[in-house]
Amino acid sequence: MRLFNFTVSNCRNCNKCVRVCPVKAIRFINNEAKIDETRCIACGQCFMACPKHARNVQNDVDKVLRELDSGKKTVAILDSAYMGAFKEPEKFISALRTLGFSSVQEIAAASEKVTELYINYMNENAGKQKYFISSTCPAIYIFIEKYHHELIKYLMPVASPMVLLGRAIKKDDPDCTAVYIGPCLSKKYETYPKDGAEVDAHITFVEILKMFRKKGIYIDDMEPSVPDVVPALSGENYSIAGDMWPSLTETVEKHGYDILRVNGMDNVKQLFESMENETLGDCYIGISACTESCINGPFIPYDANGLFCRRQKIKAFAEKGGWGEKGRNVNWDGVDYSYKFTKMLVPLKMPSEEEITQILRKMGRKSRAEEFDCGACGYNTCREKAVAIYGGMASIDMCWPYLREKAKRRGDLFFRNSRNILFLLDKNLNILQINPVGERKLGFKTEEAMGKPVDIFNSGRDIYQQSLDIKNDIINVKMHLRDKKMVVMTNIVYIEGDEVFVSMQDITSEEQRKEELAKLKMHTVETAQNVIEKQMRVAQEIASLLGETTAETKVVLNNLKDVVLKEEGE
Repeated sequence: MRLFNFTVSNCRNCNKCVRVCPVKAIRFINNEAKIDETRCIACGQCFMACPKHARNVQNDVDKVLRELDSGKKTVAILDSAYMGAFKEPEKFISALRTLGFSSVQEIAAASEKVTELYINYMNENAGKQKYFISSTCPAIYIFIEKYHHELIKYLMPVASPMVLLGRAIKKDDPDCTAVYIGPCLSKKYETYPKDGAEVDAHITFVEILKMFRKKGIYIDDMEPSVPDVVPALSGENYSIAGDMWPSLTETVEKHGYDILRVNGMDNVKQLFESMENETLGDCYIGISACTESCINGPFIPYDANGLFCRRQKIKAFAEKGGWGEKGRNVNWDGVDYSYKFTKMLVPLKMPSEEEITQILRKMGRKSRAEEFDCGACGYNTCREKAVAIYGGMASIDMCWPYLREKAKRRGDLFFRNSRNILFLLDKNLNILQINPVGERKLGFKTEEAMGKPVDIFNSGRDIYQQSLDIKNDIINVKMHLRDKKMVVMTNIVYIEGDEVFVSMQDITSEEQRKEELAKLKMHTVETAQNVIEKQMRVAQEIASLLGETTAETKVVLNNLKDVVLKEEGE
């Protein structure tokens, strides 16, 4: 039964979901949070806590839209919290009808019937049992069915108002589609598809607003209207933590039972512990998983008024008599009111004391003093975390102190074994630590240099100060440590809290090779220039000699020419 889970791409491993989960039903696989449905009680606390909204709920939006578009009779079973969740609830009702719902019925009308059944049950069983637990919140009775089997006998064996109203609607028209609309996640458990389901679909307040937008329906444009079925008295109060009808209060007190109004899973867990120990006196318990009950459910619209504004609005509405009109009565004839709660076994692997000790040692917790119990992993104590690791629900890497120590060990290993010069400076540019390579190359032991200004290294103090001033890193700066005749490539890393980490790579030999190569290049250039100059001189001398020889040859040839011409004339 996969009703909801987390969107892996948005999960950032912050562990907030684990921290708020009352039953630690979040399993981490490859650093991805997944809900273990065998353990989950569908309370929705993890969804409300997730800072990245990495929640993925199986929804019935498309299914309901198809039913509405088909023209089939579709009934909205409306959670009483709508009165506080929407600024103009009368217009919200009209928007539901515009969307296509044939009938809009308030769950509060069924809450009245549940109260009547509770009164009858208490009259029949007062004195026979120590406690009476209301059964309107699915997350609560699932919690009892899975984790507190001894308390099942105290649950009122009455169906929740939503299920009861769904049964009445189906009795009148078995072929209609009944749709829950509200802020609750745990009611999805009651609407999960099964044979003879009382309610066919589950739509949250957030989802119904999306459906309005998709169909171009704007609540502000609607005319006010009233639901088809409303409570005769003030059933809306059921969405407020612990509120009860006076008739139920009178019955409880008449039989000498105390009345407890308990909401929020932390309080519920404490309550159940007291009940199991039987340290709690006789009482009736109006109980809800959500803090302040349904008006603070996980799917209240994001732009709704604040929690206490919602509470105040619903209470004022109920005190003035609700809608002021009765609406159509629910026909309860032939409706089965009962609900059977069953024990559900949750497979829990419990380690021995020795196995817990071994896991704690792997986490670096070798003694009780080293068990930080910081809660960063989501578990209250290191021992709880060890049990979760044993059961496959958590991993050692979820422990932030463990990761910090691991990173520190790796950092120390890197610091000790780095081939670069490394040192750390405080905000006054005094030396805090030097690594072994730095000690050797700079000629100072950490003990000698600690607390002294960085000036003792004869390395530019100004540039370190600049990093502090701009609160940023300065990368790839060539520096000369004059006294050591050393050239280094320096990276300066600013650390939050005004400290400076300096890494120097010794490039002296490279610089020397560059210098030697530069000298070789200059020597080569000079030699080539000399050769060229010599070649030019030789060429000029050859040209001069060739010029003189050519002139003499010309004179001889001209004389020879004259002699030949004279002889021909004679």
